[in-house]
Amino acid sequence: MKLPEQLPTDPEELERLYQAYAHTEADFDDAEFQRLMDARLAVWGVDPHQMTADQIFGAMSESMNSMLVNLYAAQNEAPDDEAVQQVNEIIKMAEELRQHIAVARRDAGVKDDAGVKDDAGVKNNADVKDDRAT
Repeated sequence: MKLPEQLPTDPEELERLYQAYAHTEADFDDAEFQRLMDARLAVWGVDPHQMTADQIFGAMSESMNSMLVNLYAAQNEAPDDEAVQQVNEIIKMAEELRQHIAVARRDAGVKDDAGVKDDAGVKNNADVKDDRAT
């Protein structure tokens, strides 16, 4: 997939382009992907070359939360018990990684936002529950 010379500045349009490029296997170019990642950060008001520790940990946390939401969705869509078990293992590893990120954030002296509920009342996506019995 060839990226346009001028990347969009609309966050939603940029996100759609990112999702399409991230899922392409043909013509994947690391430099182009990095250019796309930098544009996404810039749209969020983050200079990828001048990020503070808080911004880095925030991006990491957001990425983990997004991944976990997708994993819980995959778990609910799994075709059989074996697939559910495999996704459960990945969820467990992702939750552990999220805990390691929280420890690293705290060790770096960055204010931890754990326990702060967002507008939807979800506590850092940790309150997301699986509909299936495990």
